Amino acid sequence: MSSPAEQFPADPDGPGHDARDDQSDRAGGPDAGAHAQAHRRRLALQAQAQATLARKVAQARKAHRRIAKATAERARALAELQRWSSDPATAKLLNPDYAAESARGPVRTDADASPRKIAVWEDQEIARRTITTEVACSLRLADRTAENLISESSMFAGPMQATLTAMRAGEISYRHGQVRMDQLSFLPLEEAAAFEARLLPEAKDLTVGKLAVKARRLRERAHPETLTKRATAAIAERGVWWEGRADGMGTLTWYGTAVQTQAAHDRLTSIAEATSAQEQKDASIPEEERRTIGQICADAMADLVLDGVTPTGTGGGIRGSVMVTVPVLTAMGKSEAPGFLEGYGPIPADTAREIAAGAPSFTRLLVHPETGAVLSVGKEHYRVPADTRRWLRLRDGTCRFPGCTRPASRSDIDHTTAWEHGGPTDSDNLAHLCRAHHRVKHHTLWAVVHEPRGVLRWTSPAGETHRTYPETTLGPPPTLAPTTQPPAPPTVPPVSPAVSPDRSDETPPF
Repeated sequence: MSSPAEQFPADPDGPGHDARDDQSDRAGGPDAGAHAQAHRRRLALQAQAQATLARKVAQARKAHRRIAKATAERARALAELQRWSSDPATAKLLNPDYAAESARGPVRTDADASPRKIAVWEDQEIARRTITTEVACSLRLADRTAENLISESSMFAGPMQATLTAMRAGEISYRHGQVRMDQLSFLPLEEAAAFEARLLPEAKDLTVGKLAVKARRLRERAHPETLTKRATAAIAERGVWWEGRADGMGTLTWYGTAVQTQAAHDRLTSIAEATSAQEQKDASIPEEERRTIGQICADAMADLVLDGVTPTGTGGGIRGSVMVTVPVLTAMGKSEAPGFLEGYGPIPADTAREIAAGAPSFTRLLVHPETGAVLSVGKEHYRVPADTRRWLRLRDGTCRFPGCTRPASRSDIDHTTAWEHGGPTDSDNLAHLCRAHHRVKHHTLWAVVHEPRGVLRWTSPAGETHRTYPETTLGPPPTLAPTTQPPAPPTVPPVSPAVSPDRSDETPPF
């Protein structure tokens, strides 16, 4: 069956159209009726397409408004949760010590340099941490994201009631509200209402980007403090963040002053332009292998950050530390199974072999290539706790609280059942917890049980169950008696290269 377009005469502006046909139509020729009918059918089909377009856009607009209403309702619910938890009577009930016969007092941590003491949290802090972790786990959010969401919701339900009303009516989106909040956060509360009143009518007709520009300019004029004073305070927020991306990639974000970040970008660009000019003159480099300016900028930044700057120039000053696990057959070049980068995940086999070739030290963790069972653990220093620590770091990968991504290398090793309560110091009772979640475990109503194969079952104060799983499936580390003579070196090549100094002789965290 032919399409509607194929049933019509040729387009007047198209190739093959004969102008005599138009003269025949105007003269009332024999084909005039057919042409007029075809024209009417085209108009009807075009009107039908426009009506369908309008209907589908209207459906998307209705869905968009429903999303705005739903986010407004979420903000209202979270604001109510925050108000409820901040009540002193409620906060006291959320403290585990409330139901205990006596206060627990300071609790021992299993931190790396134990023994340490963790100061007892006040009721309000326990309540705040409780609702933050509860919301984060229930909504599948990071703790920081949940904390920000609760804070934003309290602002919408408080000083920004007009914005919340507009969201509940579907007139603006949650992102529009966030843009306005970003600027309101820099103004005194007494200025917030006037600022909101001036900006809200325009927010209903502007995109998020346009609204951000307008709100920023309006805030600059309305702010009672000078830019110099505000810039000094903003410097305290500087920092660096890393985020893993797909296909073995990652993003490093540097938040600093405009002068520093722009100067750094200009320096990288200058390096890239000079390097590109040299590559263009090098006839030995194939055209398809020549790097773009962006690629050279990325390579130059990697060189500067990883190798640092020494008195003699660039290179060899500072090295970053990473832990990479490489399957034995991959290290031998007989398999393309990916390696495993701690805190990230799988990396290409070639990259893993390259890191292994240049690693300054190795942790001998020999794993069966088919079953994954541990065959041997390095015992150079003959201290079981230190070897167990390395093994747990590989097993856990990150903090084992639900949703947390802080690397195990920057986390504490915690006894699931407290050591002072009879919990053993072995792999079935040990797991990594970052310092914040370590304290959450000790000071709130969160409860955790260590299940077989390193699985942790967490129960929230609201009764929800969340399980976290090891990042790497490994058999239990063997427990060997200390010896005075080093054992014979293994015949299997080392598997897990660690681009970090061997710290197995450090004081164990138990």
